[in-house]
Amino acid sequence: MVRYARAFAAVLTLVAALGAGLPGVVARAEAAWYPGRLLSAEPLGRPWAGLDGVQRIEYVTTGPGGELVPAAAVVRIPEGPAPAGGRRVVAWDHGTSGLAQECGLTGYDELEKETGPSVARLSDAGYAVVAPDYIGLSPNSPGPHPYLQTTSEATATIDAVRAARSAYPGLAPSWAVAGWSQGGHAALGTGRLAPEYAPELDFRGTAALAPVSNLESIFLRSRPDQPEIPGYVGRYAPMVLAGMVGARLGPEVGDFLTPRGSRFIAGLSTNCNSRASAMLDATEIGSLVSRPLNDPDFAPVVRDYMSVPISGYRDPILVVHGVYDAIVPLPLTLALVGQFGLNGTEHAVQFLEAGHADLAEKGGLDRTLTFLDKVLPPG
Repeated sequence: MVRYARAFAAVLTLVAALGAGLPGVVARAEAAWYPGRLLSAEPLGRPWAGLDGVQRIEYVTTGPGGELVPAAAVVRIPEGPAPAGGRRVVAWDHGTSGLAQECGLTGYDELEKETGPSVARLSDAGYAVVAPDYIGLSPNSPGPHPYLQTTSEATATIDAVRAARSAYPGLAPSWAVAGWSQGGHAALGTGRLAPEYAPELDFRGTAALAPVSNLESIFLRSRPDQPEIPGYVGRYAPMVLAGMVGARLGPEVGDFLTPRGSRFIAGLSTNCNSRASAMLDATEIGSLVSRPLNDPDFAPVVRDYMSVPISGYRDPILVVHGVYDAIVPLPLTLALVGQFGLNGTEHAVQFLEAGHADLAEKGGLDRTLTFLDKVLPPG
């Protein structure tokens, strides 16, 4: 995929520049930075989502344009002796939490409570769990969060695993990724990128629960004269536009916004999910955009920014979706499954009697653990 090659090439170029000692580069404090470098690791000092023993790490990862930026993650390692070869790792990618720097796993109570049960189930099964904030959702990381930017979700996840292994030597190189909603989107991007971005690790597979996919095809239909449609999933297009502003990629997003739209995007960028959702529910997208987003110069940038890879995977994939999901409607995942099939991407898909928010508790995590036990037995 073009975006993966571009991001990876940018990392290699920067690393080469550091090694060559280019003027003005080696003198900076960041000169020794590289993807996955551990910056800090410490206990939270409090129960997290009712769980003891949760650690917080800060680390270096690759940003949307290939630059190196800091990010954060939480880590929970089961008590007791590790299996022979070390404790195997599962990265858990969380759902949408907002765009601001206080919207991460240790700054936003709503996300902490939402993510805690998944972390607990995985660690109780014997896995060391590494849960990244993504970029821009922690105070140390530049924001706003590049929402649904596939590559940076993936690099933040992979580099969190690298950094966790530096912090905690008992962790094995073998790992897998799982995630829900935005995290399902992130998990699929991670599964595609992991073998080439971090070949020193032993990646085993991807479990994506209710993954966001193909939403760009709906978002790009947004236009100034668009009527208000109840339940319209494209309502979340402004979150993507705000993320693109933060990522500083492609044509100027502001060229496609009304003055009200520019103010609205700026407001979204400072809020977490509960407030952002209320803002989106009270706004007509037609009042925010000044030009159709399906502009021939703009649409390819949006697709490159957020589309889920449909080919090039090397490891097993499980997709789980609820048939009553109204947030990430089932037809979008059916389209993804069809795209996988047309491209020869091996995968398994399972449908459950569940909606979006209750998918994990209504069997999604059970199916995930069964999958992980096959591709990455905890030992």
